[in-house]
Amino acid sequence: MAWEYMVREFNVEDTDKILLVEDFLNEAGRDGWELVSVATTPTAQFTHLVYLKRSTAISERLDLPPRHR
Repeated sequence: MAWEYMVREFNVEDTDKILLVEDFLNEAGRDGWELVSVATTPTAQFTHLVYLKRSTAISERLDLPPRHR
């Protein structure tokens, strides 16, 4: 099975911004993305790197273009 990956960075300085991360994850999940890992930097801004993956077969079934950088 082939996978495609997405990494997003979130700077969460207060708890209100956690809801933005939650909204992002829910929307990504509806598009077939699965949360793989979260890494948090030990800084004052608590930067979170969110790692997601989905099967390339899902993007083909949903008729979504593959993400290219």
